[in-house]
Formats: sequence, C-alpha cells, structure tokens
Amino acid sequence: MHTKADFEQWIAALSRGDSGHVYIRLYVDAPQWVRDMALERYGKGTVFLPPEPDHRPRAA
Repeated sequence: MHTKADFEQWIAALSRGDSGHVYIRLYVDAPQWVRDMALERYGKGTVFLPPEPDHRPRAA
C-alpha cells in the first residue's frame, strides 16, 4: 500500500481552478499508481499537465 507521503513526493505542482478542476503536474518518472491515486483522490475533474522534465528530487 502506498502512503500519502509516497504519493506527494511524485507531485511537481498542484493547483485548483475556479471551475472545480484540479491541475496536477507529476514528475516524468512517476509510476502509474501515482496517476491512479490522483484520479481517486481528486475525481473526474483532474487535469494532468505535461510532466515535469526533471526527475523527482531524491531524499537526502
């Protein structure tokens, strides 16, 4: 099972639009489960922006 902290590490940017849509940009190397979890969490109004070209920052 993936945790909220695992999920949030893959998000490069997140914003909520005026019309109720959620705009999310994931890192380019984000696994499929992250996209699936975003849809479950934010619903049909989720808009995926092109991925962040850089890989996710590694933990220190």
